[in-house]
Amino acid sequence: MVYINLFIEFFKIGIFSYGGGLAMLPLLQDTAISRGWITASQFADLIAISESTPGPIAINMATFIGFNSGGVFGSIIASLAVVLPAFILALILAKFLQHFNKHPMVQSVLIGVKAAVIGLVCTAVLQVALVSLYQSGYGQLLTFYKDLDYKAIILFIIMLLGVIKYRKNPIIYISIAGIIGAIIW
Repeated sequence: MVYINLFIEFFKIGIFSYGGGLAMLPLLQDTAISRGWITASQFADLIAISESTPGPIAINMATFIGFNSGGVFGSIIASLAVVLPAFILALILAKFLQHFNKHPMVQSVLIGVKAAVIGLVCTAVLQVALVSLYQSGYGQLLTFYKDLDYKAIILFIIMLLGVIKYRKNPIIYISIAGIIGAIIW
C-alpha cells in the first residue's frame, strides 16, 4: 500500500507542478509532511541536501522521501512517478507546439502559467524561511521578532551578500554555511 500511495502522490505532484523542481516544493512539502513521511524540519534540511547534491531538486527530494517511506523500492517508485507526467506532457506538447507555438492564445496561457509558477516558488521560499529563521518553527504573526533566530538571520544575510557580490558556485556557500552552522548551533 505504501508503494501505491507513493506512486499516486508523486505522480500528482508531477502533474500539478509546472515549472520545474522549485515549483514542486510547495506540493512536495504539503504532501510529505501531511502524510507523515517527513517532518517540517526534515523538509528544510532536505532542501539544503537536495540543492547540494547533483541532479534536479525534485527528483532528489522524491528519492529521499520515497526511501524514507518505502526503502529502495519506494525511492525508485517516487522518483519515476514524479518525472513520468513531465515525460508524457513533453511528448504531447512537442506535437502541439509545432503547430500552435506562435498563436496569441498559447502565448497568453504561457504568461499566466509563468506567473503562477513564480507565486508557487515564492510560497515555498517563505515557508522554508519561516522554518529556518524561527527557533520554534513558525513564529506568531504579531510577535514574530521574539522567536527569531538572529544567528540564522545573520548567516542568511552574509550568505546572500556573498552570492550577490562574488557569484561563486552555490556548493561553496552551502558548505560554508554548513560549517558555520555546525560551529554556532
